[in-house]
Amino acid sequence: MNGNSRQQVIPPTHSSVKAGFVVYSHNDQERKIIILDKGELAAVDNSLTPRKVHFTMQPGDLVGVAALLEREPFRYDLEATRDSEITVVGEDCMESELKSIPLWLLAVIRELSARNRQRKEAIRRSRAANSLVSLSEFCRHLKKGEPYPLESLVQEFCWQTKACAPEVKEDLKALSRRKFVEIAGMDPVVTVTQPELLELFVDYLESEAQEKPWPPLQLTLNQKKALVRLSITESDLSQDPPAWLAFFQKNNITLTAADWIKMQGLGWFINSKGNLFAPDSKKIEYFLLALRYEINLRGVL
Repeated sequence: MNGNSRQQVIPPTHSSVKAGFVVYSHNDQERKIIILDKGELAAVDNSLTPRKVHFTMQPGDLVGVAALLEREPFRYDLEATRDSEITVVGEDCMESELKSIPLWLLAVIRELSARNRQRKEAIRRSRAANSLVSLSEFCRHLKKGEPYPLESLVQEFCWQTKACAPEVKEDLKALSRRKFVEIAGMDPVVTVTQPELLELFVDYLESEAQEKPWPPLQLTLNQKKALVRLSITESDLSQDPPAWLAFFQKNNITLTAADWIKMQGLGWFINSKGNLFAPDSKKIEYFLLALRYEINLRGVL
């Protein structure tokens, strides 16, 4: 022994690459940090047609920290756009460096890394839910019954929202499985058949995100019967609350004062004059659609 307890540090590697060389592929198993010393690199998504350049790197830039320290996959291919010089910090190199630093600093790095990972996971979960809401909102404003080329629609949505194309296509499949849109053809086209269902779906997802019960799916059996009866009742029929309760009783639907208060709160009735109330046909149709397509909304198909 030479009396030096410091372990040998494995140095990073330096390389020169030609234009067009793939410095790092998203399929590579080895994780590494790439530092650009000279030239230019581009992060490219080759799964898209045409392929998309997400960002370029200039001298002094680096990528791969999250991949190396947090085991987070790097989703793009890294290519040299012109002759370049790079420094590569591999797993062995990083491990040797970490072993040589004080324990307190290593603990700080791990704590920061863990917090960053939790933050990214929270953002990713939020983005996944919000992307489906955003796409549903986007699609409900499309012209009903008109076919839109899938690739063009995805490209337009991604341009507006900065969303990732593969994720958007998965969300479109989710909408298709629920029968909210149709995807068909050798060159796929997307058709919105009932935009009002997409409006319902947006409301449903937002309630789920807020962990609040969605009113259309919280009705009792008698309240559902009352809703159906109101759907075939003249919208200009105005009555006071006792008369409405008597109306439902006459149609074999027993409701209480609490039921009446809830139905008012849900917006099923419009206060037409004084203490007289008339059915709100639009709100009733909204609730009926929600009940009719409950399975589609929940995604249990």
